[in-house]
Amino acid sequence: MRVAIYAPHFAEYSYRLAAGLARHCDVRLVLNRKDANQQWKLADIAVTAPFETRIRNMSLRRGGGLLGIPASFLDIISFRPDVIHCHEVPEIYTSQLIQLLRPLGIPLVLTVHDAIPHSEGGSGTSPREDAWRGRMRAAASVVTTHGESCIADFRRASPDFKGETIPSMHGVLMVPPAGGAITEPDPGRILFFGRMWAYKGLDVFIDAIDMLAQRGVAHEAIVAGRGPEMTRLGARMQAMPTVKTINAYISPADTGRLFQSASVVALPYKDATQSGVLASAYGNSRPVVASATGGIPDVVTDGVNGLLVPPGDATALADALERVLTSKPLAATLTEGARQTAAGLLNWDRIAEGLLGSYHRLAGRTVS
Repeated sequence: MRVAIYAPHFAEYSYRLAAGLARHCDVRLVLNRKDANQQWKLADIAVTAPFETRIRNMSLRRGGGLLGIPASFLDIISFRPDVIHCHEVPEIYTSQLIQLLRPLGIPLVLTVHDAIPHSEGGSGTSPREDAWRGRMRAAASVVTTHGESCIADFRRASPDFKGETIPSMHGVLMVPPAGGAITEPDPGRILFFGRMWAYKGLDVFIDAIDMLAQRGVAHEAIVAGRGPEMTRLGARMQAMPTVKTINAYISPADTGRLFQSASVVALPYKDATQSGVLASAYGNSRPVVASATGGIPDVVTDGVNGLLVPPGDATALADALERVLTSKPLAATLTEGARQTAAGLLNWDRIAEGLLGSYHRLAGRTVS
């Protein structure tokens, strides 16, 4: 079985998936140089079976992609794959590759990260992006999404899709290097991390932090990432003595230290599919307080590996954060639950094994 993964985006996700699949089949992974360099240090990811990685310059600026994009297409075709696995991203690279490959009849597996665009910022949509999405989905034989809730969203968004739709969880990210120890968190530290779009609920988080301060709950809130909400809410956060903002690119090493330093990670999303921040929190054995929206409850079990709150409810968020910060037994229980979820449900070897049946059916092979 030969599987080609084409990933102009989601480099760390794709590399970890490729490492899991390589235990069972031959894999060629094609990455975008810019994306690969900005994400987790790939050399630190444990690999138990070898696979081939090709990194191409796919930037359309300064003409770099004029060579890199065609070369990346040839990387896929020359591998003579039985199955091609791509991510749905509303951009030209993957859409064009899929159209070029359709006449060759190679089955396509498409991971749909956001079946329905977020309500306020994030993935966004436009007539051109809608057209790209439509072509990608029409060409796919199998669509994977991150849990049953996301499958339901996909079916509502694409009722005419005739292929197979399967759940495939979003595995852990930003895991410490093999052999690296999990460090002790800083007492009272709450991390809000990621791209600062409105749907992430930064305004709800700040309201909750205000409440914690008024209650006298000892805490430190770290807001780390870039995006329009950092500009809109920046002055307010600067005036809050317990809030520290990091409005800059954060290196993989610094990102790892941020997650390790947190006692709890906050995800007060107003709507969601799944979350790479959630996967990173669990990968670092850190519990979460998260909104019960979208696919998040498919991963977060209230009281087991985190606490769930209604989206948009700052009081409920403050209450849940206070519970984690003031109860050592609860924090210990949730931390252990996060560790077990990372080792089980969000383990990449398990995720890869769950895809093999679909790959073999597409290739017309029997599983040995």
